[in-house]
Order: sequence, then C-alpha cells, then structure tokens
Amino acid sequence: MNGAAAPTPRMISADELRTAVRFEDLIEPVSKALQESSAGRAHNGLIVLFPAVRPDLGNVYVKTGVVQGHSVHIIKVSPWFAANVSSGSPQGGFIAVLDSESGHSLAIMNDEHHLSDMRTAAAGALAARALAPERVTTATVLGAGVQAYWQCRALHRERAFERLIIWARDPAKAEALASRLANQLPSVECTTERAIETAVRAADVLITATLARDPIVRGEWLRPGQHITAVGADDASKCELDADALCRARVFVDSLETNAGNGDLHRAIRDGSYVLAQAAGEIGDVLAGRLRGRVSVNDLTVAKFVGIGAQDLAAAETAIQMLP
Repeated sequence: MNGAAAPTPRMISADELRTAVRFEDLIEPVSKALQESSAGRAHNGLIVLFPAVRPDLGNVYVKTGVVQGHSVHIIKVSPWFAANVSSGSPQGGFIAVLDSESGHSLAIMNDEHHLSDMRTAAAGALAARALAPERVTTATVLGAGVQAYWQCRALHRERAFERLIIWARDPAKAEALASRLANQLPSVECTTERAIETAVRAADVLITATLARDPIVRGEWLRPGQHITAVGADDASKCELDADALCRARVFVDSLETNAGNGDLHRAIRDGSYVLAQAAGEIGDVLAGRLRGRVSVNDLTVAKFVGIGAQDLAAAETAIQMLP
C-alpha cells in the first residue's frame, strides 16, 4: 500500500548560510547544546576518514548529532583538504537535516565549513565567558588560518583584550592575519612573534588553532592565571598541548568520551602521561552551573574542543530558523 510521499529536501547553499548565520547567532544555541550533551541527552557520533595519500593532506569527519526532545537530527560530512587551502577554494561537505519521527530528509546544507567554523567560534566565546580571567590584556593565537581568525573575534567579544600576538609557522601568514584582525579590531594592537615560547608566555589567554601533529605548547611555559582555548587538535592524529600542560591545568572538554579518543587528551592518555579522570569535567556542566569553572585567579584553565554533533545540530536548527 502506498503512503504519503516523503518531502523533497530543501537544498541550502553555502552563500545562503554565510548571509544568514554569524557566530554571534550561535553562542546561546551552542551553550544549550553543550549543556544538553553534558546532561546525557545527546548522542555524538564521530568517524574520521583519511582518503588522501597522507593524513595531513586531507581528512573527512562524519559526525552525527541527536539530542532528546529535538524534532530533527543531523549527519554532517566535513572534509578538509590541503589542496583547497593552497588553491583558495572552499572545502566541501554538507549537513543533512532529518526528521526525528520519520527519518525523512528535510534539508541538505552545502556547508563548505561555514556552520562548522561558526559553531566552533561560538564555543570559543563560551570558553572565554566561563573560564577566562575577568581582565585580559594580552591574547596570543597560535595559527593563522580560518579558525585562528574567528577565535580571536570570539574571545574579543567576551574579553576585550588590548594586545594580540600572532604566531604561525609561516611568518607571512601571521602578518596577513595581523593586518586582517587590525581592521576588524581597531582598538587592538596586533603584532606577530616568531618565537613560540615568547608568544605563549606573554598571553593572559592563549588560543591554539593549528594543524600540529605533535605538541607545540609545553607546560613549563605556562603560568598560574592563564587560560587556553585549544581547538586545533580534533582527531586522533593531532596534538597541540603536551601532557605537562594538561597535568598542570584544570581541563574542561566538550565531551569526555570524544576527547578520550581524539586530540590532546587522547595523545597524553595513549602515552601513559594522563588519565581521563584528571580532567575537571565538561564545559557544558560549567555553563549549566553544575560544575565550577575558574575558582581562583591563579587557576590555569584549558577548554579543549574536539567538536561534537550536538553543536552541529544547534547550528543547523538555528540556520533553518534564520533562513527566509
């Protein structure tokens, strides 16, 4: 017997998403998503594929986002290929939005990383809100790519720092990012630094947004009172912070389960230098008031984001609401 026809999914272009959704629009939805995930109401699946000839040349993340009580769920396919960076081309990928009662496809979003970038920036803003010192004079960012730019914007929204130091392996890219951010943040003195240790030691808040496969931040460089938002190491092959940095800090993550198998915590656990129980907890519990974040001006805190599907669901839901 033939039933009613399934709906035709709406096709949404990357240009539509860029026009409609800013990272500021996602801050509160991502906060709610992190809180729901930490309360045990989310299922955050992650599979990482390496179809390129080397892992550093390309990967594809497949993430699922399901939260109890939401009318839709998502599947995100998010490729990153070095060839696109070199050519200035957008990355590929899409987010499929499906009905949670019927499983029917409702929308296909040709994301090109926009919503992924915006929800990660939103998470960075929340990390600053929950964990950064009340007064931030100097911020440092390691990296000069897309997320380095957005994380600086997000931090400044929550903590209006006066000076920004940029370090990158390619000094020309660091200079280019400094010029771009100087235009966006005219009250901030934007400088570059070639010595990574100097850049790290100077920071009240440190942002790490690199593609590092091995640690580039050493715990011995850190001091009480600093905060670190680490977003670059988002799969099992990447790492930015060494085990000493993690052991010295109160570490908050987006998901304990996801971080156990990916990024900085995974590397330190694998090497026997850290155990998951040392982490202070999930940032969703801090945002919900179930867990204390920064408890002293001398706390050294880390917000470690791998990225979870609940955030992508929040971004997709917000986009649908904002699109005409």
